Amino acid sequence: MQTLEHFEHVGSRGIYRPVGVVTFEQAVDLLVLAMQHARSLGLTELLVNAQGLSGFSSPGTFSRYSMAVRSAESGGGALRLAIVVEAGLIDPQKIGVVMAQNRGLDTDVFPSESEAIRWLDLRSASRRRHSP
Repeated sequence: MQTLEHFEHVGSRGIYRPVGVVTFEQAVDLLVLAMQHARSLGLTELLVNAQGLSGFSSPGTFSRYSMAVRSAESGGGALRLAIVVEAGLIDPQKIGVVMAQNRGLDTDVFPSESEAIRWLDLRSASRRRHSP
């Protein structure tokens, strides 16, 4: 199995903290790669902290749509995704999140890793409580 730089595997959760100067499209490629890697490991959750990436500005609606479609396809209904980005990159209506959720991806975006972890933990605890 190939490893992915900056990727940690903790229980059923993957944590990916890429670093670099990239275009928005390259950042989406890294997200998709991390999601594919997490699924290949049989993980059910992925936290992607993209705060170490730079080189692009806040994406427009079409770019958010493209990211939503690609991430929903990569998640395949089997992966919960929490994304951490600088607060200025988060759309006030979270349009990209809504588009991805409408395509079956359990996802949200956060300005801090602690908030993302809390969301994942709450989702995991809720799933355990509702399992037969």
